[in-house]
Parts: sequence; C-alpha cells; structure tokens
Amino acid sequence: MNPFEFVILILVLSFGYSLLAQYLKRRWKQNSRLSPEVVARLDAMEDRLAVLERIVTDRREHLRGEFESLGSR
Repeated sequence: MNPFEFVILILVLSFGYSLLAQYLKRRWKQNSRLSPEVVARLDAMEDRLAVLERIVTDRREHLRGEFESLGSR
C-alpha cells in the first residue's frame, strides 16, 4: 500500500466514523424520550423524596437539640 492509498483510507475511515457517531447520537436521542406517564411518576417520586429528606433533617435537628439539653442538665 502506497502512502497515497493510506491517506485516502484514513480519510474514508474517519468520515465513516463521523457519520456513524452522528447516526448513533440521533438514534439515542429518539429512544431516550420519556413518556408522559414516566415523567409524572418521576415528578411524584421527587416530591416524595423531598418530603423524606425534610423529615430526616428535621428529626436530626430535633434529636441534636434534645441531646444538648440533656448535656446541660
């Protein structure tokens, strides 16, 4: 294989790789769209998680206050 053929082969392979990468990105974007039901469930779960986080942090602060009051007695 002479140098000219080698350069052409590299150009063809790089162009082919670029086309394949673009095709796969578009295909991934099309498949990654979520249905409205899934989005609604995710939103509900986020709300529930926020409530749980609030409960956990409030209890920690409450417990910390109780421990401090016990220590000062």
